[in-house]
Amino acid sequence: MLPIKKIVTTTDFSDPSRVGVKAAVEVAEKFGAELILVHVLPPLRSAAGATTVAGYYLPTVEEEMAVEAAGLAEDLLKEAVPETITSGFRVLNGRPAEQIADLAEKESADLIVIATHGESNWKDFFTGSVTERVIRRAKCPVLAVTRPE
Repeated sequence: MLPIKKIVTTTDFSDPSRVGVKAAVEVAEKFGAELILVHVLPPLRSAAGATTVAGYYLPTVEEEMAVEAAGLAEDLLKEAVPETITSGFRVLNGRPAEQIADLAEKESADLIVIATHGESNWKDFFTGSVTERVIRRAKCPVLAVTRPE
């Protein structure tokens, strides 16, 4: 596992995910590692025709969401990651756990740092959390960070 040269960390821009990013920054500083911040936009569901009831064209909505997420990711990097750390971000589309694990493999990441939200809900009980699915799918170690209460 050591040395750690490249870290993938995730964000959904929530407070718990910021705790995960902070932990990833600490590890990156300790090892002089590169940091890749990733946000995954889940697929939007639609009926045939790709136009929603309200008349929005889904590809346009998805593009606007990606642009907004890229701006938020860039702001988060500027706020949370010192300039001494080589960093970048990716905004991906698809199932979050699959996209995160696949990106880590494609980037030859040595570690994935992902925050847990620390709260279970019924959906997670039956389907598993994104964090759990990343842990099961990833080919590199995963550091799951809980939010201090």
